[in-house]
Amino acid sequence: MRLSNEQIEYSKKDILKKIKIPIFLTAKLAEIIGIILGDGHLEYNKRYSNNVVYLIQISGNSSDDIDYYKNEINMLFYSLFNTKFKIFFRKNNELDIRLYSKAIATFIKNLGIKPGKKVEDNEIPPIILSSDKLIKRNFLKGVFDTDGSIAFKKDYFKKHSKPIISLTMKSFNFILQTKKILDELGLMATFYKDEYFDKRIEKKIVRYRLELVGKEKIGRYLKIIGFRNPKHLTKIDIWKKFGFCPPYTNLKQRKEILNGKLNSSSFY
Repeated sequence: MRLSNEQIEYSKKDILKKIKIPIFLTAKLAEIIGIILGDGHLEYNKRYSNNVVYLIQISGNSSDDIDYYKNEINMLFYSLFNTKFKIFFRKNNELDIRLYSKAIATFIKNLGIKPGKKVEDNEIPPIILSSDKLIKRNFLKGVFDTDGSIAFKKDYFKKHSKPIISLTMKSFNFILQTKKILDELGLMATFYKDEYFDKRIEKKIVRYRLELVGKEKIGRYLKIIGFRNPKHLTKIDIWKKFGFCPPYTNLKQRKEILNGKLNSSSFY
């Protein structure tokens, strides 16, 4: 699909950095849209004192997500926009990658991504919903790589061998649209509504969740969509190799398990 980019303005910094803007909706661009809607946010024409900010920011865990951010997200952005994010390590093991660009922020907004952090009324952009299955698959890859999770429930032998891929969002519409795409791809996800009272803010919290449960569904998900994030891939690799994946491990520990430096059963 060809994109209309005639109204995009380039700042002086955009021109100096030789920023480029895609003219077609490709699988890579669909994945980036999913990444931003998963763990990212857009600031568009936002004023801070005398400065006007155009920012794309993606946030995650510094120990589990650093490889994915540096080697995957940055390379995706570079291949499409000719620029990379800057990495910022924050307290509490948090990580941000930030990219300031008027042209790219305008382009992202024009694709249908709303400015703001974790917008509760987020929806999947129409440009994705009206596209073919390849575009939708790669969009979901970006969403699940960032905001999705994979865990393993205990079996009869008290080993964590029963896989569950899940996605939890504030937006009811986003979750329903995601379920519709998964169903279209033959991945029949189960929908849940979670409600609880948060004593810290004295407010009822509502979240919406999709789950794919069991070896068969996870196998189909990996074949049809798959992961790019090592945070998820290492869990899958351990499960495939040992038949289970211990909980509460970080990326470094999982790599050591796969390299034979740690015993996977030592976590029990």
